[in-house]
Amino acid sequence: MNDTTLDTTSKSPSSTTVSLDTTSTLPYHTPFVPAWWLHNRHLQSMWPMYCRKKVPLNYRYERFELIDGDFIDAVWVGPMRGPIVIVLHGLEGSIESIYANAIIHAIEKTGWRALFIHFRNCSASRNRLDRYYHIGDTGDIMNVLSIIRNREPSVPMAGVGFSLGGNVLLKWLGEMGKNCPLVAAAAVSAPFKLAVASEMVSSNGLSRYYEKMLIDTMKKAILKKFHDRENPPIDMQRMMQCSTFQEFDTYVTAPLHGFKDASEYYHKSSCHNYISGIGKPTLVISALDDPLVPPEAVPDVDAFSASTQLELYPCGGHIGFVGGQIPGRAEYWLEDRIIHYFRQFIPHTTDS
Repeated sequence: MNDTTLDTTSKSPSSTTVSLDTTSTLPYHTPFVPAWWLHNRHLQSMWPMYCRKKVPLNYRYERFELIDGDFIDAVWVGPMRGPIVIVLHGLEGSIESIYANAIIHAIEKTGWRALFIHFRNCSASRNRLDRYYHIGDTGDIMNVLSIIRNREPSVPMAGVGFSLGGNVLLKWLGEMGKNCPLVAAAAVSAPFKLAVASEMVSSNGLSRYYEKMLIDTMKKAILKKFHDRENPPIDMQRMMQCSTFQEFDTYVTAPLHGFKDASEYYHKSSCHNYISGIGKPTLVISALDDPLVPPEAVPDVDAFSASTQLELYPCGGHIGFVGGQIPGRAEYWLEDRIIHYFRQFIPHTTDS
């Protein structure tokens, strides 16, 4: 483990401590300290969503044609040449998501290119095939990166994923091992163990708010996708009755993507089963108070490969990590931490 190492043996917020690995030659980055006026899992999660302002960005759009006949809509931001950082969004996210805007702005300020990838059916266009997207689908990312690698054989590439995108990224890193084309990666608020996370959210009072909000959004997306089909590939009436992630994954996600049921989907898609195989430098950032990912879903440090850096904080919410000493004047730690980590592996200049 390099840089900042967090002792999380008991996974108890009160016992989590931060210690600097003095054997590391890498620059040290200040660990996250939550704003005292946002010292709550829901405030940490909600503040960026409702209070953070977006930065205007200049988009360049590209559609990547996939080998199965479908497509991925992506957005470029930054210079025309140089290192590329791939950005993967969370459940029902898009280029409009506030965390996407923030990390893309940070990537552009650093002088690198950001490539935001919409998962299928998450852009403005309806995809061609019946399939949707899911938390274990790594094939599309591999397809897009193969296209980029063919165009620019020597360009340095890194990747960052949030929530669902973090799970996809970690799973893919584990599948690829040292053959992964990325020089470094970062995952934020990944769910790790899907069955555990799904069960917790459905049984927790306030966490049910997030679940309902996301399920309502997914229902609308599925209705839009199949609105003109006389015989859609799923039971639409049953889908509309779904009120939990597990129900939605049973009646929608599993049948659309060839899984027997939600249990098989969760088992085959959870990045927890792949993280020991990660072969490239990878930063994993999570919070013990995440309202969507319980501490029981977070793997022990020993479950990760030696190339993985785990930072597990007592407070931070879900893709929150908001600091600041003055009430109402937030300081956003997350993007700085990710860029700081990537700087160790991405060259400042490139001939690519």
